[in-house]
Amino acid sequence: MSAVPSHTPAQVSSRPIWRIATAIPGRRNAAVLSCIVLAGIFEGIGIATLLPLIAVIGDDGSKTNKISQLILHALDRVHLPHNPIVLLAIIGGGMLLKGALSLLALRQVGRAVADVGAGMRLGLIDALLKARWSYYVRQPVGRFAGALGDESSRAGDAYDAMTQLFSQLVQATIYLIIAAIASWQLALLSILVSLIMVGSLNRFLLVAKRNARTQNERLKSMLARLTDVLIGIKPMKAMSRQARFGVLFLEDLKVIKRAARRQVFARNTNRSLQEPILALCLTFGIFMALQVLHLQVGEVMVMSLLLAKTVSIVGKAQMELQNVYRSESGYWSVFDAIAEARAQRETAAGKRPPSFERDIEFRDVGFSFGERDIIRHAGFTLAAGEVIALTGPSGAGKTTLVDLLLGLHTPTSGNIFIDGVPLSDIDVIRWRGLTGYVPQELMLFNDSILMNVTLGEAQFSRDDVERALRQAGAWEFVAQLPEGMDSIAGERGTLLSGGQRQRIAVARALVHQPKLLILDEATSALDPVNEHLIVNNVCGLARERGLTVLAISHHQAWMSVADRVLKLKDGHLAVENSAARVRATG
Repeated sequence: MSAVPSHTPAQVSSRPIWRIATAIPGRRNAAVLSCIVLAGIFEGIGIATLLPLIAVIGDDGSKTNKISQLILHALDRVHLPHNPIVLLAIIGGGMLLKGALSLLALRQVGRAVADVGAGMRLGLIDALLKARWSYYVRQPVGRFAGALGDESSRAGDAYDAMTQLFSQLVQATIYLIIAAIASWQLALLSILVSLIMVGSLNRFLLVAKRNARTQNERLKSMLARLTDVLIGIKPMKAMSRQARFGVLFLEDLKVIKRAARRQVFARNTNRSLQEPILALCLTFGIFMALQVLHLQVGEVMVMSLLLAKTVSIVGKAQMELQNVYRSESGYWSVFDAIAEARAQRETAAGKRPPSFERDIEFRDVGFSFGERDIIRHAGFTLAAGEVIALTGPSGAGKTTLVDLLLGLHTPTSGNIFIDGVPLSDIDVIRWRGLTGYVPQELMLFNDSILMNVTLGEAQFSRDDVERALRQAGAWEFVAQLPEGMDSIAGERGTLLSGGQRQRIAVARALVHQPKLLILDEATSALDPVNEHLIVNNVCGLARERGLTVLAISHHQAWMSVADRVLKLKDGHLAVENSAARVRATG
């Protein structure tokens, strides 16, 4: 089973977390951040107004405080009285504006979080669909299933936590500014207490980060392995050997459980210790304000509130940073998967539109995997409307030859010509649109037969599907199903027999009326009756409509009807006469 490729812990830890905010366009980020800053400012004004309110009500000398002087002077400039009602209105108005702006920011954040998850899913799907074939064969399926599910959701959570972290830092900065205006000693004390809290709890933050990363990596590995197991579960159960896979998952589950336990402990410890640390620091701060700085009681009350708010906000910021660390591994995992798939994007070097009216020619074509030669100096011509059978021992490179024809691989020597035009000059994406392909290993989806034939393309009508099903010899059994072509095929087509699945796959390849039909061992698993049914239907299309057929097969059913038989052995092609050609020449 494939291991899941991933970034190393050093790579993860070296990435600045602020880059997570770039998952959303700058304009929306600017709107969110503006609302957060303004909300913090209005809340700060409301809290700061408590000082002149106490001074006006108690007349205890607090009017000498810088903040009180600034606010009372501002009231004088707009010709408002030093009235408790006016000051209360300022406090209430500041809090109301703060609440309104916070709600507006949260609304934008909610949309942004949803957009991050959806955007990363769409980005990954788009990158995967456009990647070259050689990339897919090296990737475990479960890796992308996890990226589209939980990891994309946690990417949105990481953005949400980043936004909340910024909000807390903005509020803490505003409180520190107000504290500095009121008393530089108070600002210094607030900074000192905040540093004590951060330093005391930072260890738990790192523990949570490390264990969150461990969980993510192990979950990816386990999901990839589980996907492989479920795909091949039938033979395992048939031999009663499925129990061994439980052992494979046991170690991963132990590590995940241990990491989860440590992460939860670190997170809860961080939260639990914040209040005792805050209480001790607040007690010390009040003592300093009253006994050392000899401040007025009213000032001490407001400054204690500022100190408490500042330190509390710093604690909340630390909790949000912990949430970022908990979720960032999901973000970077999807980010890396998208970047990796985009780097493997298939580019159509050729621009010429394809046409297939005359022939396909392999001219001295060679292909190698590393140092191993798969195809050597292959040369043959496939005329339009011809039926060719391609045979040879297992592993000889027959499927590779087809992959070269489809442009999924590029020849290491020689070239392929379509109607005299090199395939390298042709738009290979459009060229594949002229072909129908039926592999040996079929993949039917747990959806209707209609959807399995059309693959969701709206351009095909029900009449088109019926035509393709008739051409594939499948209409008779489909029409007898309770819901006809709307019947569900089952997971991987398990509600249908092998022969029925094969004919549905042929109908899928024929629905867009291709000019070239490629059958890669497509009938090898069928009984002789079903195989002859498909062979006769396909050959009938070739004779009546000029469909060109290339069938990879070892079976006599194809040898007897093919115009020519190509034999691939040790990388070399040889042309053999078929029974059909012998009859025609005789």
